[in-house]
Amino acid sequence: MARASYLARRDGRYFMQVRFAVQCAPLVGKPLYRASLRTSDYRLARMRLSECLVWFHRMNESIDYPSLFKKNVVELRTYLQDVWPISNERLFARRNYEELLKNLNRRAQAAGCDPGMIEPDFPELLKAFVQQNVEAEAYLRKAERVKEYERGRADMQAAVQFDAVPESFRISQPVTQTPPLPSSPASTPPQEMTDQTTEIDPAASSPLFSEALAEYLQTTGGSADGRRDVELTVQFLIDQMGDGPVGLFTNEQAKALDKMLPEIPDRTGIPRNQRVSLSARYEHAQKYGWRNLKRLTEARLRNGYHNSLSKFFGWLIRKGYYKHPKPVFNTVSGKNLTSLERDAFEYDEVVKIFSQPLFQGCKTPKQIWQPGKYFVQSHLYWGYIILILHGMRIGEFGQLDASHIREVDGILYFDLRSFDPEKGRVPIEEVVKFKTAGSERVIPIHPLVLELGLLTRVKELKKIGCTALFPEWEPYPKPNGEMRWGQPITKSWQYLKKKVHIQRANVAAYSTRHSYAQFLDSTGISHRGRKLLMGHSIKDDMSARYGSKKRLSARDLQQLTGTSSPEIQFMTKALLDAKSKAETGELVVVKPWLVRANWSEFYQGKFK
Repeated sequence: MARASYLARRDGRYFMQVRFAVQCAPLVGKPLYRASLRTSDYRLARMRLSECLVWFHRMNESIDYPSLFKKNVVELRTYLQDVWPISNERLFARRNYEELLKNLNRRAQAAGCDPGMIEPDFPELLKAFVQQNVEAEAYLRKAERVKEYERGRADMQAAVQFDAVPESFRISQPVTQTPPLPSSPASTPPQEMTDQTTEIDPAASSPLFSEALAEYLQTTGGSADGRRDVELTVQFLIDQMGDGPVGLFTNEQAKALDKMLPEIPDRTGIPRNQRVSLSARYEHAQKYGWRNLKRLTEARLRNGYHNSLSKFFGWLIRKGYYKHPKPVFNTVSGKNLTSLERDAFEYDEVVKIFSQPLFQGCKTPKQIWQPGKYFVQSHLYWGYIILILHGMRIGEFGQLDASHIREVDGILYFDLRSFDPEKGRVPIEEVVKFKTAGSERVIPIHPLVLELGLLTRVKELKKIGCTALFPEWEPYPKPNGEMRWGQPITKSWQYLKKKVHIQRANVAAYSTRHSYAQFLDSTGISHRGRKLLMGHSIKDDMSARYGSKKRLSARDLQQLTGTSSPEIQFMTKALLDAKSKAETGELVVVKPWLVRANWSEFYQGKFK
């Protein structure tokens, strides 16, 4: 029998694999939709595939978010008319559709396109759809337990009829003897014996790993990266060991999984189509060997994979799904790599960086690393300068908006807080996402940044209706729809590092933050002031928790502004000399960010 289209098979289990249309792929953030059908039975796989293809093909015709959510509203209304009870195959398709819709919803919001504004009924329809799925799943689980129970009763009754009762339950007295009274402990009637011996093993009726993972991702908090690590590692477990009930997961399986984790290679050297999952990377290394591949670091294994699995199994135990001791994941191979502690830039490296054409005069607005007559203060120009002078995380810099610049007592600050608490509470969807709550802080803007004209950029962008400081900045969408904001700097750094021949392995774009920390250490700033400026948590430091949250103390501010370093002195002279040449006409000033066509797709969508 020929295999159905869009049906793939791996390790005996079937997958749905369909390519998104060219116009639809950017909306969902990936060119291919791939989902496990959770079965090795071909006929069942075809039934589940056909159910899923109904909603997939309809939404695949969309060309933009408005048309996409319009189709989804129609699809949701159709699903909400389903007759009770819902079949397993129908529920499977609904669950897959639900997961895709949630990711799509997050991605659209991250792109500045609120589905609720496009289709006001969408949020309520999605909420009702999810509730229906939860109730249908609970009903089907209960029905399956009842069926198993009844099958057990029938088997036991047949055994009694054929005198096939286990030896320990047989009555030792002769058959002709009068049976004991029902009140006697030894006189359990056959029917009651049946009830006692056919109790279903709770482990077998526990949720599947995929179901537990979906519940975990929907109900737990924490950082997006933390949840993503859990999703990656548990999916690896499912791909390699099957999607069985969590209660039946054995200690032997846990030990086998623990030994497999160090054998997962880093993404480096893996073909692009094999990077889609940990399982694909693992199987590539098993099949082709480790030549040109890179091992994971010990820190990635312990802090990422081991910690994620420990958190997930701890959650399973708290939910009552897993009745065994929590598995221990701690195996690290001797071939795994040591972690590198990032270092600050040295003086000669700072000289190499800020002597480049990007800062001294480049060939064209796009050929920024080749010398020329143009002075272009692009997002990358400001990125390197602001990061090294303020110690921001790269992802924080990419999200800067005009509202993040505030003046307090005559001092201008970068206000890196998720919202302004002085203005009251705001909806969660409007909150700016930082790495942790401790990351929220205010940083005095360095005088050099003001002299270079950052406020002029802000003013000119406001005139054309844009409050983003760097609308050229292109964030990278994660698989779950959330945005990763550090991509432009990290990509440019890979080129810049080779160009200026910085060979130290422990130097990266993140070294800008270490350089700022080193600068702080050269001042007499207080312990509390250093932690606040670096965005390090003070929740466990009671003495540091008290005081103003929107400005430094006068002493710390004086220490910060009254101290310099050889690196900052060089930057000041080199950058101001180039700006002076631009003001005198020796360099030609161009401002491509004031033309909307040069903005990233993200900001074009946000400021329509």
